[in-house]
Amino acid sequence: MLEWARQRPHDGYVVGATLRLRGSLPSPHRLRALISTRLPGLPVLAEYLDGLPWQEAWRGFESFDAAAHVHVLTGTADPRRGAEIATNQPIKDDQPRWGLWLLDSERDGEYLLSYRVHHAAQDGAAVAHTIRKLLDTRAPAPPAFVQPREHAPRPWATAPSAREDRLLATADVPVDTMRAVVQASGASLNDIYLAALAGALRAWLPPTERAQPVPVRVPFTVRLRHERQDRGNRMGHLRLTLPVDEKSALRRLACVTEQTRSWPRDQIRRILDRAPHPLLWQHIEPSLSPGDALASATMLGLPTSLAFDGSPVIGGIALPPLAAGHVFSAVLFLYGTRATVSFTARKERQDVRALPSLWEHALGELAGAVRP
Repeated sequence: MLEWARQRPHDGYVVGATLRLRGSLPSPHRLRALISTRLPGLPVLAEYLDGLPWQEAWRGFESFDAAAHVHVLTGTADPRRGAEIATNQPIKDDQPRWGLWLLDSERDGEYLLSYRVHHAAQDGAAVAHTIRKLLDTRAPAPPAFVQPREHAPRPWATAPSAREDRLLATADVPVDTMRAVVQASGASLNDIYLAALAGALRAWLPPTERAQPVPVRVPFTVRLRHERQDRGNRMGHLRLTLPVDEKSALRRLACVTEQTRSWPRDQIRRILDRAPHPLLWQHIEPSLSPGDALASATMLGLPTSLAFDGSPVIGGIALPPLAAGHVFSAVLFLYGTRATVSFTARKERQDVRALPSLWEHALGELAGAVRP
């Protein structure tokens, strides 16, 4: 993944999430203390992936300083705009490739906290694991910070200037709406998500481009419990064709579920575990090549018992990558009672901003179709 990102520097190989917390905006000192306290359980935060092509390796970052990864953004924003601002914050390459961004919210008594990391360092499952560990309410609270008198206030990290070349658009629905379709149809949440995406694309694509199914890449984890959960990419990509040519919402769902009955997890595990690097690269390259698929679509879920210094997480928006020449990338973020779908694309593709509302409409159409 790192080598491919070097070859295509204009692709967006950064993933993460923007979380809404109810409480007062914390100081960056508290975030630094949080990182230091959680570091034993998240060693990846102080590890650096680097090396020549096919020779990349992890190593400890000797000059690691948690403060270098804490960024405070000026101003205020609503959650959707705040997530879009976070999407455009770059990750530095000369240190472990991740960061935390603090932003005050326009909503009283709330603030936004974004975690973002280079995809070469973490896949979606590792991102979810890291956020859970950082904000676990059962873990010890970070110690209080006392500024030594002889030291000047800590200059917090200044990230490179935002690129402002990515858009992010979202829609939020009750999880119960999706679960009702699951109960009535027997399909999975992922199937419902993808079937609604097919309906959204049917309304969004020009007539000439919806006459036949369109390909998308759907990542899935193959990470085992005994493996490190906090770093690397242990996943496969299933290439599905979304039935945008089907008028019926029920038929679209049936077409999706037919393709998701079997996930090639064992096959992918064998390739990851046994294939020499050149062969592994040949396996991965098609999923990262322009023209392979219109988009990628995945899901990210977090437990609801997350908080920082007594401020509970009350919602969030996933920040998907944008790679392989895809027109857009989508993630469905599940937290508590809400399901939030987010779409990212290059700034010039402003038409992608219509997709969240079209997805929400297609979900409603599907829910109506399965209702007795």
